[in-house]
Amino acid sequence: MRRQILVAITLALSLLLIAPAANASPYSDPDWYVDQTRLSEAHALSRGNGTVVGVVDTGVDETHPQLEGRVLQGATVTNEGVETDGAHDTNGHGTAMAGLIAAGHSVDTPLVGVAPQAEILPVRVEPDADGVLDHKLVYKGVRWAIDHGARVVNLSLAGHPTATSEWKSELLHYAIAHDVLIVAAVGNKDDGYDTVGEPAAIPGVIAVSGLARDGGLWSGSVMGDSVVLCAPAEDLPHIRRDGEVKPASGTSAASALVSGVAALVISRYPDATVGDVASRLIDTAVDRGPTGRDSRFGYGSVDAYAALADSVDAGGDYPLELPAAVANAAKPSESRTWWVAVPLGLSVMGGGGAAVWLMRRLRWATRRV
Repeated sequence: MRRQILVAITLALSLLLIAPAANASPYSDPDWYVDQTRLSEAHALSRGNGTVVGVVDTGVDETHPQLEGRVLQGATVTNEGVETDGAHDTNGHGTAMAGLIAAGHSVDTPLVGVAPQAEILPVRVEPDADGVLDHKLVYKGVRWAIDHGARVVNLSLAGHPTATSEWKSELLHYAIAHDVLIVAAVGNKDDGYDTVGEPAAIPGVIAVSGLARDGGLWSGSVMGDSVVLCAPAEDLPHIRRDGEVKPASGTSAASALVSGVAALVISRYPDATVGDVASRLIDTAVDRGPTGRDSRFGYGSVDAYAALADSVDAGGDYPLELPAAVANAAKPSESRTWWVAVPLGLSVMGGGGAAVWLMRRLRWATRRV
């Protein structure tokens, strides 16, 4: 028997399609996240050139016009092994996250990618027949991305926290040793669950909660002591595989924005260690709750310009606690399953409808293997 959690994208509210005038500035409304993160100022200093961001998700559509030419071959991770082809996406979620991270400007859409000159390394994790992602495959996908040049790995997915295991320590220490930053979404509230999901709950991961337009915590974001940073999550432009853009909300998007800012930092400071990058994100964040770190906003909301321009001490240790090694603990191949794919893609958002991206964390379901 094995335990599984369903993580879904649920079709919800009917919202207006964001459609700015063709001659509008890429930094104009409704891109409130651009102002919130001071992205226009940041782009005067860095646009992510030379940085590779791993997107472990549903794949990425390499033909999308706002990503074309900057999506690397990537990989698909299956139970049979790793295939060197992650640059396709039959779902849409991975493409939407890649767009927030690195979409190039187009006068026809409102989307401004945080690091529009960064490259995307897509790692598609193959789901089973029920849309479930085995955590072993997610783990392998992260390792593959690290081994193939990613400096940042974005994980816009979440599952129920599991017991302390040796593989968690191994994953984080491996990433740190290779100067790779792991960024993950904390998850979205649904069905009564309100705790930070994994992998965001693993010590050392940059766990990202969601910020609302009014500067408060987005109503759909979970919170907890694991939160490190927050970023805009409400009504953000998501590219679709058909070339259109629809507004959607979720901590998936907040994680993608922070991954993009990390790419800007690495591009501007190519010799920075992963500790330096994490410190810049944390030390320059805008404190939004009680002074210091708190369970809603972590250290505060990410400020792209300050992360690039402010003076921050370099050469120190990684600023977050890392998981301790656990003797004789379960390795990934022996542990429970707790990540699953999103079964509804962006392709379902036709007409004037839109979607709220929810990483739903449901009650444990038991299945035979």
